[in-house]
Amino acid sequence: MRRSFPFLALLLTVSVSTAEPQVITIKTLRAQMRYDVADFTVKPGDEVKIVLDNVDDMPHNLLIYQPGTDVLDLAAKLMDKPEEAFKSGYVPNDPRLVARSKLVQPKAKDEFTFKVPEKPGVYPFVCTFPGHAALMNGRMRVSLVTPVLTGLKFALYEGKWEKLPDFNGLSPHRQGDVSDGLIQIKLDDYKNHFGIVYTGKLKAPKDGDYTFSIAGDDGVRLLIDGKTVVEHDGVHAVTEIKSAPAKLKAGEHDVRVEYFQAEGELGIYVAWKGPDFPNTALTKWLHPEASLNGKVAGKQNAGKTGIPLLVGTEPVIYRNFIVNAGARPIGVGYPGGFNLAWDAAQMNLALLWRGGFIDAALHWIDRGGGDQPTMGLDEKRPSGDASVPLAVLESPDAAWPVAEKKKAKALAEGYDWKGYRLDARRFPTFAYVWKGVKVSDRFDTIGAAESGGKLLRTLVLEGAIPANAYMRVAAGNLQPDRDGFLVDSALHVSVSGAKIFGNNLLVPAGAEIKINYSWPDPNATTTQK
Repeated sequence: MRRSFPFLALLLTVSVSTAEPQVITIKTLRAQMRYDVADFTVKPGDEVKIVLDNVDDMPHNLLIYQPGTDVLDLAAKLMDKPEEAFKSGYVPNDPRLVARSKLVQPKAKDEFTFKVPEKPGVYPFVCTFPGHAALMNGRMRVSLVTPVLTGLKFALYEGKWEKLPDFNGLSPHRQGDVSDGLIQIKLDDYKNHFGIVYTGKLKAPKDGDYTFSIAGDDGVRLLIDGKTVVEHDGVHAVTEIKSAPAKLKAGEHDVRVEYFQAEGELGIYVAWKGPDFPNTALTKWLHPEASLNGKVAGKQNAGKTGIPLLVGTEPVIYRNFIVNAGARPIGVGYPGGFNLAWDAAQMNLALLWRGGFIDAALHWIDRGGGDQPTMGLDEKRPSGDASVPLAVLESPDAAWPVAEKKKAKALAEGYDWKGYRLDARRFPTFAYVWKGVKVSDRFDTIGAAESGGKLLRTLVLEGAIPANAYMRVAAGNLQPDRDGFLVDSALHVSVSGAKIFGNNLLVPAGAEIKINYSWPDPNATTTQK
């Protein structure tokens, strides 16, 4: 089976100005929890200004650390003491910090200037806002070498191969210049059955021993001054990196990279390192095996993190076991940073959270057992423990029926699960039958969860609704708040006709029940899980 890796980010190459600070602008990618620049190179001792432009709907920051720092671990440990983390602006108290931005609110900017350390190396940077670090990280390379091929050209060939062909005997379909000096594949809309030859110059700063690395899906060959240095031919995934040494004299050398794509996924990675500079990519794509701290993201933290599921313009559905989400959870990550788990055993909303959705590594690596924690923050169980949504009560003050622990894994008594359906936008609607009444349960979003947005829940009941039927909207510490109620000081809920009875927020069951969920704005204190 082939494995593929996403094209992670663009490699930024910048020129240095000795008169003014070098300016590097890094933008956030809306609703993706990523920087648009994940790798850039600067020279030792230079003055650098970084402009963090947060175009997203969530707060973000950017912290740069010394080489070898496990920034993912630093960010995770912040949540051991959530109140202190919030007060610090989510900045770990760690002496390895090199430079940082402030916590930048949505649609705002921050800039900071610092002197680049003299020691060459790879300096990781990261967003430490809760739930963001696994996706939102990158590398600042401190090196005397700028990672570009000068005079880089490409020649693209059409053909179906299982091995690298003799390109010298073929006529190119198209050829031209690669303006930014970085090897890339997407020169056309080709997906299968093509090859590319790249040629350019690479300047070795001094006489010495260098190492060249390649990876490809499919075959790749690297030649220096006409001689093959390293190759990985044939049809294969891009997972494995091949490396080989080469002695180079100071000065320019001819570089030729040959690549072919058979079918399926595609990718190419080329890098080099020398006596005075670390491994430096010559491609726009950065291989995950060469990522932060030299680890594969999916293998970090005992296999529990590293395969985050990204939510774009459509919801992402995750059917697997989730911590605190009931016996049969269905996780849904919605655009705008809203996330929920709906329990098909109790036919009810089990869990709400905002920010990051799910890191699937626990279930996609090795044997895949256990319950996966959520990635985000402000996790809340609005309906309590093992709770059904609807019940017939003698009076609103009566105890709400809660399943016994040993029976919690079974379908709730009196309920019949009917699955869920997706609309054209892939928004799910959950369906079940309760006491002969057909019930549909749907969620929509308005705005972003981090900036006052709302999650809109609509239940439609069709059929003869029993007398004295109620829906429990929420349970816990309930206080009237604005046009609704505050649940455990962490979640705002509003629904017409609802009233507090003890620790329960109830509303009489009718043909349609509309509920709005929202969190405090970014400037208010948030409750971490």
